[in-house]
Amino acid sequence: MKSLKSLAWALLLAPGIGAGEQKQRFGDFEAHYVVFPSTFVQSEIAHQYGLRRGPGLAVVNISVLDAAGKGAACAIAGHSKNLLGQISPLTFKEVREGDAVYYLAEVRHADQEVLRFSLTITPPDASPFDLNFQQRLYAEE
Repeated sequence: MKSLKSLAWALLLAPGIGAGEQKQRFGDFEAHYVVFPSTFVQSEIAHQYGLRRGPGLAVVNISVLDAAGKGAACAIAGHSKNLLGQISPLTFKEVREGDAVYYLAEVRHADQEVLRFSLTITPPDASPFDLNFQQRLYAEE
């Protein structure tokens, strides 16, 4: 339980490190997304969830809320693309804590690299929607 609380705090505080939490509305659903340095996650928490930590690695965090504001379990597929057009697939891992549902994926990047994220999110009993955003990432020393 302690590790889940630590992960929740890490995910709540992460927006202060990167570009900040952002969200987009798609009908009855609201998709929240943030990308932050992998080193922000404590090593024991990262190990528990199978996340690697290090410079040039970031964590993509996606959560989807339904019309009632509860976490929705979704299928998420997608990739990141750099400005040279190089595509890296993203593999999301589901994390549940009470009513909250998070999807985490690792992404490798160079210092000051701009990545464009393209995701298809399929909520339960609803049509899929596309979430697209971009972010500049910094490699920590």
